Amino acid sequence: MAIRLVNGCANCQNLTTENVCKIHETKVEAKYTCDSFDMRPSLKDEVDCTTCAKYQTAKCPNKLHAAAEMLCNDWTPKAEA
Repeated sequence: MAIRLVNGCANCQNLTTENVCKIHETKVEAKYTCDSFDMRPSLKDEVDCTTCAKYQTAKCPNKLHAAAEMLCNDWTPKAEA
């Protein structure tokens, strides 16, 4: 399985709060993606394998490929106490 940037509609600047794509003017789901994907700036530097709770653990589904600046669909935030 290839690890690639999570570029679904949920992370796109073109998604409205009503789940409508501003580019395609249609209702979409978070799992959708397209060639017009434009990542929300707030996410660009915040999430990658190194910020995942599963990184370098037995729970990481992509142990052989996980690295800084990579991201997969199983990213999980680290819990803060």
